[in-house]
Amino acid sequence: MNDDSWVVEKDQVMVEGEALTWSVDFFGATAVSSPSSKVYKNGADYSSTVQSGSDSVSGTVATLKTITAQGGDGGSNYVVAVTANVDGNTEIRKFIIRVVRPEDE
Repeated sequence: MNDDSWVVEKDQVMVEGEALTWSVDFFGATAVSSPSSKVYKNGADYSSTVQSGSDSVSGTVATLKTITAQGGDGGSNYVVAVTANVDGNTEIRKFIIRVVRPEDE
């Protein structure tokens, strides 16, 4: 596994039913454009199920579509892949969201 593709803040946690908007900072970049995010669950594209809204960018920070952790997904991982044009290069950064049930400790 190439560790350079993972964002600094690796694993994140969401509770089933929670809806959050995530941001990714492309540290050290001077220009970021055309961000696009996808969510995968068990290796399959799960974006249409969990994402709403649109991706955007301001400076070097990409703000992603809102992700809603689905009921019944507790115990699953979502892999979020963010593609953007960064200083003339196409770059992809990833992070993992661990989905938990409200009653989990």
